[in-house]
Amino acid sequence: MAPTDARRSVLRHLDVTGVNTSARAEARSRQNVLPPITTYRWWARRTEAVTGALIDAANVDLPGRLVVADPFTGGGVIALAALVRGHRVYAQDINPWATQNLTTMLSLPAADRLEPAADRLRAAVSHLLETAYSTSFEDGTPATVAHTLRVAEVACPKCRDAVRLFPTGIVSLTERVDLAGKVGWLACPSGHLQFGPADRCTRCRTCKRTIDPTARYTTGRRFRCQCGYSGRIWEAGEIRWLPILVERTVSGRREIGPPTEHELAVAADTSWPNQRCLPAIMPGTETTALRRYGMTRWDHVMPRRQRAVINALVDAIDPAAAGDTAVASTLYAAVLGSVEMAGYLSRWDARYLKAYEAIANHRYNVTTLSAEPNVWGAPQSGRGTVGRRLAHLAKAGNWYAERLGRIPSVVGPLPAGQRRSIGSRTVDVRVVVGSSTRLLAVSNSIDLVCTDPPYHDDVKYGELSEIFRAWAGLDTSRVDGEAVVTTDAVDTDAYEATLTQAFHEMRRALKPDGHLVLSYANRDPAAWVALFSALQAAGFTAIGFQVVHAENDVDHAKAHRRACNLDLILDLVVADDRPLEKFAAQGSQARTEEDDFCRTLGRIALQIGSLKGPWREKLQHTVATHPFVARGKDTT
Repeated sequence: MAPTDARRSVLRHLDVTGVNTSARAEARSRQNVLPPITTYRWWARRTEAVTGALIDAANVDLPGRLVVADPFTGGGVIALAALVRGHRVYAQDINPWATQNLTTMLSLPAADRLEPAADRLRAAVSHLLETAYSTSFEDGTPATVAHTLRVAEVACPKCRDAVRLFPTGIVSLTERVDLAGKVGWLACPSGHLQFGPADRCTRCRTCKRTIDPTARYTTGRRFRCQCGYSGRIWEAGEIRWLPILVERTVSGRREIGPPTEHELAVAADTSWPNQRCLPAIMPGTETTALRRYGMTRWDHVMPRRQRAVINALVDAIDPAAAGDTAVASTLYAAVLGSVEMAGYLSRWDARYLKAYEAIANHRYNVTTLSAEPNVWGAPQSGRGTVGRRLAHLAKAGNWYAERLGRIPSVVGPLPAGQRRSIGSRTVDVRVVVGSSTRLLAVSNSIDLVCTDPPYHDDVKYGELSEIFRAWAGLDTSRVDGEAVVTTDAVDTDAYEATLTQAFHEMRRALKPDGHLVLSYANRDPAAWVALFSALQAAGFTAIGFQVVHAENDVDHAKAHRRACNLDLILDLVVADDRPLEKFAAQGSQARTEEDDFCRTLGRIALQIGSLKGPWREKLQHTVATHPFVARGKDTT
């Protein structure tokens, strides 16, 4: 580029219509479109359709093999998108769960290496699985336990009677509602369980009270006893988890019914030895819900049977891998990932007969009707189980072979505090663990920083990852310096300060012709002020903006909520003596309130680098009074 040429935004190359169409399709089938992301749980993944298109757009103006950096790597989609396009990758995150598993995700072995090891792993624990989950259907035919449903029971503080805390009138259908299921197991307000129709009100055969399948019994985390007492669940004392239904399966057949004496005995904690204690659950925004219910250590969130099977699988991994480190890492990812289906936390979907993970809705989910899974998985049932995870990862390893034609070279996680270096050109990906306020990359070494900074207080990545870090033997203390805060002014200042330092580092590492392209979505005025201020303080100037479809408008965490479904994409550079040719999203007509909101912020963002006067107050007012924000301040 000649010194007199204007700096132009790479976003002018973006085919927004095509990107949005691809993003919507990908969001509905992430594990099939992008198989490697099944390696580990993360909470804010962009689509490869968007991130890949951004990298391709930059590659038009910056031809050749680029060095692409994502200093907030999280779920690793940007690193993955850059890798499959043949670029060199620098990926960094402060959270060791993200960096350890990103290294695994980008080094997945092909199925012909993983599948034999998976078979050896299962064989090593086959006797334990048989002991833990073998059962029979009601007619005596052999079957496997797929899920054990447990209801919370407390003693009423007033009359001391035991109260079963069924959350709703319908406990579980016996066939999915979309397969014409209309009958199943129901609970009356007194906690009696019976089989019957789930599409109309009936009468309890024990106490004669009306059973309304749509009734909610524990609204607001409160319960009512027959004696008239009403109070908060966690204030009633010790909670007991009683097995009340068991899902039994074989290939082509499933049955849901009350547990047999044998199933009750096997499910009881007394049938399983005490195991090693995991770290304490520290108080926090999300973890407080667990502590309220008496869960003070991470081993408290699941029954002993589940813990015993997971521990046995962990112990069997290294022998099963037979010295293949990539295979061992993949086996660990599958087994440790299964702990998100914690048996006292996983919520049972009564109408669709499946369990949701303990961190559904990006929150630690505490329910009074939980589903303990068969850890390995059972025929035709077992979402999130080890067997299914390994099957997905085998496909993902083959996907790499098809896309790359070779095994990528990945190093890390390297500590961010070590001496900075340029990295070997023979290495495809360098993974670094540590705060992005210090990058391991040397100055003027990165062509493109493509990233999505943490969105203020929206997701507590550190807290949500603690359950995994506890089982993985990683540090479970709060992630010091994480760029996610609560909404008070002091923490927002800290969020802005962290972003400013991180953007300073990105500016240092960028080449003179490099670009910082980032995506952002939020409905909090303070978040936008902090972002714009941090970018300007770090010395960046905005030269373009675009609005694209976000990663997952069908995500369970966003369903039925006034959530952000669009992303504002910003393109920024370090200004020099060359003129700037700024680019704005094409089309003057906004199609929705959210589209208008993003375009409004984009036009303001084009002033980054020259924001002056009371711009903070004006931006705060613009965000707070926009209809997209003003009409739904109760959700994010």
